[in-house]
Amino acid sequence: MRPPQLKEREIQVLRLLAEGLSDRAIASRLSLAPETVRWYNKELYVKLDVTSRTQAVRRATALGLLDVPVAVRAASPAAASPVPRSPIQYVERGGVYIAYQTVGRGQVDLLFVHGFLSHIEIAWEEPEYAAFFEQLGRMARVILFDKRGIGLSDRTRGAPTLEETIGDAQAVLDAVGSTSAIVMGTSEGGACSVLLAMQRPERVHGLILVGTTARVARTGDEPAWAVPRAQFDQRIQQWQDTFGQPQALERFAPSRLHDARFAAWWSRILRAASSPSAIRAVLEVARDVDIRSLLPQVRTRTLVVHRTDDRLVPVDAGRYLAAHMPNATLVELPGADHIYFVDADPLLHAVAEFIARPDDVPAPSSWLAVILHMSGAGSHLNDEKRQILGDFAPRHLRVTPHGWTALFETPSRALACARRLRELGRGLVGAMSLHIGECRIADGIPIGVAHEVAQQLAGLANGGEIIVSETLRDILAGSGIPLERFTRSPSAGHAPAPFGWLVAD
Repeated sequence: MRPPQLKEREIQVLRLLAEGLSDRAIASRLSLAPETVRWYNKELYVKLDVTSRTQAVRRATALGLLDVPVAVRAASPAAASPVPRSPIQYVERGGVYIAYQTVGRGQVDLLFVHGFLSHIEIAWEEPEYAAFFEQLGRMARVILFDKRGIGLSDRTRGAPTLEETIGDAQAVLDAVGSTSAIVMGTSEGGACSVLLAMQRPERVHGLILVGTTARVARTGDEPAWAVPRAQFDQRIQQWQDTFGQPQALERFAPSRLHDARFAAWWSRILRAASSPSAIRAVLEVARDVDIRSLLPQVRTRTLVVHRTDDRLVPVDAGRYLAAHMPNATLVELPGADHIYFVDADPLLHAVAEFIARPDDVPAPSSWLAVILHMSGAGSHLNDEKRQILGDFAPRHLRVTPHGWTALFETPSRALACARRLRELGRGLVGAMSLHIGECRIADGIPIGVAHEVAQQLAGLANGGEIIVSETLRDILAGSGIPLERFTRSPSAGHAPAPFGWLVAD
C-alpha cells in the first residue's frame, strides 16, 4: 500500500490516537469540537483503509507515517524488533494437562488470566489479538494458558472451580520458572486473579483487572450493577441453544457487530474452545461466585481498568472493585467493547504506566487462608487428630484452651480434613467451622474478625457437624460440595452469627 497523503491536522489526531486519548481528550488538546475529531477519525479510516483506532495506528506505523505507539515505546527501546513467542507446551497437574505459552522476554513476568473462553492457538488468527499481545510482550514476559476444560487444555467433566484454576495458574508459573509476577485478569478471570494474589502474596506483586466484576449475577436488588439471576440464566440458555454462532457480539464487541471477518473468527474460536454443555457449566459457576466480602483484604497494588459503556459488565462494577480494594487505582476508558484487545491502545498505555510505576505498596504481611476451627466437647487435640491433621498438611496450627485452629491453602484440603475428622464419630470430635479470611504470614494468627466468625459458627454446631461460612461458600461454586442452609438459632444471650451452610453427611 502506497502511503496516503495526510494533512498536518490528521497527523496530529493520529499521534494522539496512538497515545490512547479519547475523542473528547483529543478535542480538548487541539481546541476542536468532539464532532470534528470524530470526522477526522473517519477520514483517517478511509485513507488508511481500516475500521478502528488500533488498525489505524498499526497501519500508519507500518507505512512510516507515525512513530511506534506510546504504550509500546515507553515499555521498550527495542519495540520495533520481533516479539518472541514460545511453542505451546503442557504442564500436568492432578492428571490434567494445562496448555500454556509465553510471549516476549521482558524483565517483568505477567500472567494473563482469560475470562470464560480462550484458545491460545486459534486466537492468534485475529490481528487485533496478535497486536495486543505483541505489544504487551514488549513490556513483559507474558504467560498465557487455557483453563482446564477450555481451549487446548484437557477436556474435563464440568467447569473448573476457582480453586482448580488458581492451582493450575500456579503450576504454569512454576513450569516457566516464574517466582514473582503481575497477574492480569479479564472478565470472569478477575475473581481468580484476586484470590491468587491474596493466597500467594509472595509471588504476586501486582494485579490488573480489566472489565471484571466481583459478582456476575444477583438474586435480589443488590448489587444493582450485577445481572439479575433469572436474566443471566436466560443468557446461558441462549448461549447453549445457538452455540457456535457469532453470539452476543452486540455486548462483547459492539464496534465489530457488522465486521463479517471478526464475526467469523469469533464463531470459530467459540467452537474450538468449548462446547454447548461445557459453556453452560462454566457460566453457571461464574454466576454463583461472589468475592465482594474479600475485597477490603486485598493488599496487592492494583490497577482496575473499565470501559465506561461496557455492555456486558457495567462500569459501576469496576468502580465498586476500585472503591473496596485499599491499594487500587481506577482508570476509566471510553468505549462499549467488553473484549479487551479491541481498540486496545488506551488499555496498553495504562498497563505500561502501571508496570513502569514504582511499587510503593509495602510487601503484604498477611495471606488469605482457609480456616478450620474446632471447639466444644471432643475438640481436645489428641494423637489421632494430630495424625489426621498431619495427613492434610495445614500451613499453621494454633491450639488454645477452648479448641484449635488450622490454616489451609485450599478449601478442598481443609474440607477433606474436616470430613476425615468427622469420621471419628460423635463424642470424639468437636463442632467444626470452615471460613476464609486474612491471616498473618509470620505466625498464622487470623486478622480482624476472621477468627471470631469461625468461633461463632462452630459455637452454633453440634459435635461432628461442619459449618461453612457464607463467605467461603461464595467462592466454592462448582465444587459439588453438598451444602444445606444452616437454620439453627443462636442460644439466648448470644449475638446473631453470620449465615452458614452445613456440610451434608
